[in-house]
Formats: sequence, structure tokens, C-alpha cells
Amino acid sequence: PTASAPASSPTAKPAVTATTAPTGRPAPGGTSGPQRCRPGTPVSPAPVQPGKPLPRVAVDPDQPPVAKKPGRLTGSKVTMTALRFEGIVDLPTVDGTLRALKFTMSKAVTDDFQLDVDGPLATTMRYQTGALTVQGDVSFYTTRFVGRFLGIKVTLTPDLPLPDGIPITSPLPLTFTEPVIDLAYLDCDQLSVEPTLKLGIV
Repeated sequence: PTASAPASSPTAKPAVTATTAPTGRPAPGGTSGPQRCRPGTPVSPAPVQPGKPLPRVAVDPDQPPVAKKPGRLTGSKVTMTALRFEGIVDLPTVDGTLRALKFTMSKAVTDDFQLDVDGPLATTMRYQTGALTVQGDVSFYTTRFVGRFLGIKVTLTPDLPLPDGIPITSPLPLTFTEPVIDLAYLDCDQLSVEPTLKLGIV
């Protein structure tokens, strides 16, 4: 699944995009959504150092265009396994690029998942489920990531250095509570929800 800001309607291969609706392969529950999961392309970025700007990394050659406005992903917590901060990448849009942070991981679980993306006629499309899991070669692209790590509020953006205390890579699961994530794109091999994925217009 890849997740990018849903450009028009959720698709699920699982790729998650945040624009109008998820894109990728049809999402669980019969809807397509911001997720398209497909194997990511390996990259070899420069070393990441806490307190220093993240390195620039090349965009994957088969990266599809993403929405200019990311979707807003929230939940009670998100747990990432085998997390690695790769660096900063310029994702293509229909008429330019969108700068985003790229994380990779083997698995991520978001409890009380909610994703809001722009819909037609100035509406907002809202995807909700109790728990959403993406796994298998996950690439996660965000323009802004806010959450609490060990009780401390952390804000990550392409323009800020990686905060001290945040591991660059971790073989152990890391949990961020109260996440608020501007999701530009998500790419993974598998996407599942529990119990079902609900779609509404707000």
C-alpha cells in the first residue's frame, strides 16, 4: 500500500495519499482509500545525526504524483516497528513538488485511526477505524509529524533538525501518543483495518 494524500478517491494498492481521498488499492471494507502498498525502492541517504538537518534523498523513480495538500491523520497512538528516518524528499505534484520527511519501517499500527482529506465541492472526506495496520516495506511521507514520545511533545518537519532523544533507527517498536500527521503519501505491502473502515463526509 502506498499512501499519499488522496488525490481524488481512496485507492488501495495500499498507497496512502492525502488529497481528496486515499489512493492505492481498494481499501478494506469495499472503499478505496489513501493507501497503496507496493515495495519501496531502496535508497542510500547520507547519515542522519540528531540535532542536525536531515539529508536529502532522491525520490523513487516510480513515485506517482501526490496532492499538493496533505491529508490529516490522527489517532490515540501510533506504534512503529524498525523505524528509520531516511531524510527529506521532494515528492512530485501535478504542477511542482512537495517537500516531505521520509520514514521507513516494517510495520505501523495506528489506534483510533482517522484520516481527513479534501473531497469534492469543498467537502472533507473522513476515513475512520479502530486500528489501521500497514506492514511490509513501509515508506511514510509527511510534511509535519506531531506526537508525544515518552511524554514529551515532538514536532518533526523537513525544515527542523531531528530532535535529540529521537533514535535515528530503532529495531524496537516506538510509540507516539496523540499523533497529528500531515500525511503526503504512504507506501506498503499490506494494509488491514480492525474492525472496518468507515467513510463519511464532514
